[in-house]
Amino acid sequence: SQPDVIVPTCGRAEPLPLLHKSKRQSKMTTHFPPSTFPTMSLGAPANLIASSGHNKTPRQPPPPPADVPSVLAAIRSCSSHDASVRRPAEEQLQQWENSYSSGMPQHAAAGYLTSLVAIIDSSNTTTGNSADAATTENIGLMSAILLKNGIPKAFGAPPPESSNEGAQAADAEGLNRLRQERGHVRARLPALLFSDGNATRALHLQLALANVALFVFPDAWPTLLEDLAGVASGTQRPSGSTDELTARIRAVKTLRLCLQSIRQRKLVVPKGGVGVRSRGNGGGNNPMTMLNMRNLGDIIGKAVHERRAVHDRACSIFGSLAEGIVGHAQAAVSGVGDGMVSDSVWSARCTLTVGYVKCMTELLPMVEIENASTDPRTPAVRQLLLNLAQICDSMKAYPVVPPPSVPPALLSNGMYATKMDKIYRAALVCCISSIRCLPRLFAPQIQHILPAVVEPILTLDTEALQSMPAKRVIVMTGMVQTVLTCATYDEKRKDSSGAKNAVLAVLMGKGASAARGGAEGGANNNGNDPNDDSGVVEAQKNVTALLAEGTIERIIEALVGKFLRLHAEEIEEWENDPEGRYETDLAERSLLEADSPRHCGGALLLTLMNQETDRVSHTLLELTQRVYQQLPPEDVNGMLNREACYRALELCHAAMVGRGQRRLNFSDWFQTELRQILQADLGESSPVAMRAMQARAVQVVQAYSTSLKPDEFGLAFHGIARLVAAPDLVTAFCAARCISHLALLHVRGTEESAQLAATREHSVFALSNAFGLAKRSESEECLRVTLLCVSALVEANGLYLEPVLQAIAEQLPPLWERAKDSVPIHSCLLSVLTHLIMKMGCSTVENSHVQTVLFPLLAYCTDISVVNRAETLLEDGLRLWLVTLVSSRLATMGPSLTNMLPRLEAILRASLEPHLSLKVLQFNAILLGPQIADPLAPVLREMILNLTSCIHSEQKGDDEAMGDDDRSKGTDRGVTTTRDAIAALSFAEAMMQLHPDLGLSICAPAVSKVIAALPGRKAVVAPLLEATFHCFGRMIWISPNCLDEIFATDPSQDDKIAFVLSQYITDVTRVSAIVMLSPQAQKVVFINQKGAALSLCSAVCRSPRVARVAGQKVLSYTRRLLEVESKSKELDLDALVEVTCGTTRKVVGDGPLGDSATRTAEILKSDPLLTVSLKEALENAERAVASL
Repeated sequence: SQPDVIVPTCGRAEPLPLLHKSKRQSKMTTHFPPSTFPTMSLGAPANLIASSGHNKTPRQPPPPPADVPSVLAAIRSCSSHDASVRRPAEEQLQQWENSYSSGMPQHAAAGYLTSLVAIIDSSNTTTGNSADAATTENIGLMSAILLKNGIPKAFGAPPPESSNEGAQAADAEGLNRLRQERGHVRARLPALLFSDGNATRALHLQLALANVALFVFPDAWPTLLEDLAGVASGTQRPSGSTDELTARIRAVKTLRLCLQSIRQRKLVVPKGGVGVRSRGNGGGNNPMTMLNMRNLGDIIGKAVHERRAVHDRACSIFGSLAEGIVGHAQAAVSGVGDGMVSDSVWSARCTLTVGYVKCMTELLPMVEIENASTDPRTPAVRQLLLNLAQICDSMKAYPVVPPPSVPPALLSNGMYATKMDKIYRAALVCCISSIRCLPRLFAPQIQHILPAVVEPILTLDTEALQSMPAKRVIVMTGMVQTVLTCATYDEKRKDSSGAKNAVLAVLMGKGASAARGGAEGGANNNGNDPNDDSGVVEAQKNVTALLAEGTIERIIEALVGKFLRLHAEEIEEWENDPEGRYETDLAERSLLEADSPRHCGGALLLTLMNQETDRVSHTLLELTQRVYQQLPPEDVNGMLNREACYRALELCHAAMVGRGQRRLNFSDWFQTELRQILQADLGESSPVAMRAMQARAVQVVQAYSTSLKPDEFGLAFHGIARLVAAPDLVTAFCAARCISHLALLHVRGTEESAQLAATREHSVFALSNAFGLAKRSESEECLRVTLLCVSALVEANGLYLEPVLQAIAEQLPPLWERAKDSVPIHSCLLSVLTHLIMKMGCSTVENSHVQTVLFPLLAYCTDISVVNRAETLLEDGLRLWLVTLVSSRLATMGPSLTNMLPRLEAILRASLEPHLSLKVLQFNAILLGPQIADPLAPVLREMILNLTSCIHSEQKGDDEAMGDDDRSKGTDRGVTTTRDAIAALSFAEAMMQLHPDLGLSICAPAVSKVIAALPGRKAVVAPLLEATFHCFGRMIWISPNCLDEIFATDPSQDDKIAFVLSQYITDVTRVSAIVMLSPQAQKVVFINQKGAALSLCSAVCRSPRVARVAGQKVLSYTRRLLEVESKSKELDLDALVEVTCGTTRKVVGDGPLGDSATRTAEILKSDPLLTVSLKEALENAERAVASL
């Protein structure tokens, strides 16, 4: 069975020598030519016979040899401008890389990584300034990147899965070659890294070595970290290195990357539980099996044990790092070290100091000390934290006060202050890491660190704070946030800070006493209660003093006045570049990207609000009132201070009006202050402070919009809609963004409200101003915000805007001309047109101005021959295409829709966005006739087989098949696979309904494989199972003997047919609580249930085997359904057709449908699964069962 680590480690070979001691890391889009859609025959009949066993994935052929000339030629070709040369080379390199993770070691491209190492080595020895030397440098860099990217797949290759002896022998030989290649890469990487003269290439080699560490430490390379630490300290000399300082700096940076890689190593839990990953045990590698909860304790215990073992081994370099931090920091602060006076040597010592501290930042979370009183590492960790606090204390002033030993040259050029700031920030970040992972041990330093970072915020003026590097201010406020949010230092939460999750503690094998944690008091915890620690008690006192009356008010006033207030540079930008100012302000609304003092000041204010909600809210309101009363309204400084207070209240809006208590009466605030500000007429010559105040009032209304009363909502909407045309562009863009929010705030289904009525009353006025603002917008981002406002207004109004449709349509062609190659603008135009067509139906599609933009936009967004087009605009383009189809009338739009078909074929051949592209094909077939799918039958057959392979194919589960690169992307492959499989099955059902013979030819192979695989599956997600049986029911109706054919060669034929039909009946009778509450949903459910009953009765009549193994169950189900039909007065055919057509309106909205609605009704009225008598079907099935 496979280990629980993300990928198996290499064999336990002897550690490879890293050093000898001295004496003293593009997705390509494939373009398919458009088809002319010739008439094609359907080919041979569908083969419904599926293998009784699991469908084995065929072994892929091995890639071509990956020797040095072949790899070098492929790399050279990748630089070609000719796509016909470049793309095959890219595919070849990708094939070599992927061969390692194929699960078949004999097919791994043995030698690929070895060849890359040889190419890098060769490029490193090339000298000269010729063009050939530059080309060689580029090839070496590309090789280093490929090596970095290939290591996760080569070192994380899964073990072989062979079942016969011949294949096992081949796998063993391939695995042996792979181990040798891994060993060669491990042996050569350090020498390449420390001898490489190209800094960029060296960086990728560092990342490559960090990737190796993820897989080989500590099992196959236990001394990796010690070897790197030895080079960094100078006690070891790497072979081939000529510059000792450069080698030491590279070593410490590589050490940090390796520690980061090791610390972030993930543990994969087998979905079947411990030991179920072995092949052939009935679905252990099924991607849909559930986690075996019975083994949860063993799983967690094993994961914790493995993690602890890795962390303990990594902590062997703790002493070396601690010693290096102290030694290098002393030399850096003094300006000299060991008698060295060279600027370059001193600068290198500073870089080493920062590198050592960053390494310790990565290592500290791995120093897991559960009992500070008894752990022997406690004194060393306490000493390190004391040293870090001393480093911070010596550099807390900015600019730092240098000691007399610093040479004047270092002070004159500002180098000393810059280097000290970097060391200070690194040390402070390390302290933050210590608080998060070792709060008790760091507690004694709080009394020194906390005042040092709070004091500048309180005492320095705005100019002094602005002169500090932004990163320094961010780290300082981050330290205050970390201290405030640490439960150990919070006196109010001190009794709960030591408690642990009892269930988790027991599962981890720590026992009940560990689960009780600190909740039992000092007498029963062997002195491990943090509240008995004098350092913790002192830290709690310091935090309490920070939040004491008088201090917290000063902090809030400093944050509002120094961090949130507009600065002189921002006011100047407002005047000279209003669009740039708006974009900057928009970016600053996100606290997730805290890269400016305003960000971090706002984040600290929110932290204080969370800790002391009542006091902070009271202080903010009091400060706002005081600023309003003390200074006259026309005073510029007073206006800027007032704007900062409003910004603070906007930032804290969730606490001011939420959390079960309203601390701010927004209605009064709106009526007394904000309304007057919104109604003020300000021109371009008005003071910036007044315009900023008006823009801030708009954003405040947006933040508190849910607190507006119905009558106030209309006043606010009209006032802000007026400001969309404000002379000040910043205010206008803020107003456009606010209107987008307000327009959709009260759109809830078909519910009509006073707020929605107010929105519709003023929407034409707002639209006019928005289109006017679009003409004034120059930047891409500002035009995007304006178009989103238009889109929101259209979505909120729908048919209410039909009288002005022509005016809206006339604005679209100029916007299309401005879009050019801008992805955001095209995306916004897609949104505007989608909502226009959704909400106003066929009249919009047939508008000449709309068509001027619609079809060129669709052609642009669905042109997958353009690089990256499929990744950026294709999904939205297909959604607009679908809405256009559903809203079109064939008489007027037929030729235009037909002209788009070749583009659809290219998309389908590339299998792009199948959840939408298949739906587009379905509605094209409804409108233009099912014959348009004839030429695509082979493509669709293969496509549906691939999309449903998550059910019928023995592919690896997500945890096994997903490589390291896929993990880093963070995509949810399981959700995407399920969605696409459901789309394929829904399309299959629709095609069999539209054109039974063609649909069966296309879909039968995939559906047969899915049904054959169901008996061996432990679990299938409910939506996918529902789509499977809907499609299967249609297939049974067309081919009642299909079950006999599917399981024809299976020795357990009867059991599997009974299982499938039992699952089918169970699934179709399962009704959710939501359906029970909706009469309309109940009608749709009945349609599905009746279709299932008719299909099952047909199978019983035509197949004696089905009648024998499942006849009674089918009869029982059909009788119950017939009883429901006889008792209901609403289940007539016309009612069922109306409900089914109504479900398509979910795609379109509230506009009139096109011909698709009429065509759908015709299809349903002729559908035998709706028109055939259920009573007759039951009588025929009863006779078939009775005749057995």
